[in-house]
Amino acid sequence: MVGVVGTIAAGIVTARILRITRLRRQRALAAAPRKALLAFLADNGETGADGLVAIADDAWSAAEPGAVALLSKLRGEAHQALVTVFLRRGVARRAVHELQARSPVRRARAAEVLGNLELREAVPELCRLLDDRHRDVRVVAVRSLGRVGDPTAAWRLIACLDRTDAVPSLLVTHSLVQLGAEAQVTLSAALDHPRARVRAVCLDALGLLGAVGASTRMARVLGNDESLDVRVAAAVNLGKLGTRSVFGPLVEALAPDRPAPLRAAAAAALGDLGARTAIPHLERLLHDPAYRVAHEAANALRRLGPAGLRGLRRVAAGRDPGAEPAGPLLAGSAAAAHAREALALADIADPVTPAHAPDPRALAPTVAVAG
Repeated sequence: MVGVVGTIAAGIVTARILRITRLRRQRALAAAPRKALLAFLADNGETGADGLVAIADDAWSAAEPGAVALLSKLRGEAHQALVTVFLRRGVARRAVHELQARSPVRRARAAEVLGNLELREAVPELCRLLDDRHRDVRVVAVRSLGRVGDPTAAWRLIACLDRTDAVPSLLVTHSLVQLGAEAQVTLSAALDHPRARVRAVCLDALGLLGAVGASTRMARVLGNDESLDVRVAAAVNLGKLGTRSVFGPLVEALAPDRPAPLRAAAAAALGDLGARTAIPHLERLLHDPAYRVAHEAANALRRLGPAGLRGLRRVAAGRDPGAEPAGPLLAGSAAAAHAREALALADIADPVTPAHAPDPRALAPTVAVAG
């Protein structure tokens, strides 16, 4: 037993010594290339490319992981200059070959390199990785396709959501947005996809892209989609578009027979839209029995500026002629509480001009009644 323990201990020590020795050798090999690389980038890639290409293979291999990390952080001319160095050294060609490796770690690492190189020629190979049996590899492929930014990958990114072990929706949304305005047609067409998750992701991407041209199609989804989550996503993203043509569909979504989550999302979207004509509709929602609906309506009024704040002050003070019961008892109602909360948030946002400041137009009717 003592002999076995001693052998194991000796093996562990030997392995550790070898690992430390290898790491020291790697650091020593990488020192000179790293210095040349930093000088190259400091000069914005104008000089020194030939020197980087001429670095010995073993030294470059030691420095390459750090160079790849730098590549992911660079933009503009420095990024393009370093990409050129990578291409001249055959890094892209090796990475494309590594996409076929048996090891998922090697496939993922190769996909990350190609994404950082923003190499459009590698898009078909990266798209094939979206069907990889390892989820982590698919995650890296999605991120890399977004970094490349080729809109021809839009359909494949959308399709990768249609599986039980799909990659995170937010990651796909981010990559779809990185594809730019040219992907809007594909995203609009995907709003007919049978899977609710896909439709919701496409709505989020269209909203983030500011796809005003898709507003009519998104409005139809808001009114007719069978999934409540998708309709809520449509309401949220219509508010981001900032076009007055979506005002009508959002107001329709406030109807009492609509589900409370949808009415809350539509109220928030009207606040994002910035349309003063929404104020009467939002004021009525302050009395909604669903907490979230009334809460979002109050905050939407707060975002609509002075006119919305005047409505909140009236309700907070119990002077809302559109509510039942009217009169002093209204000041203690749930609607008044929502209004006071929104006014307090407005005070925090703009302490110089308190939202609770008396409004002569709001006080006038009270004086007349008192008289």
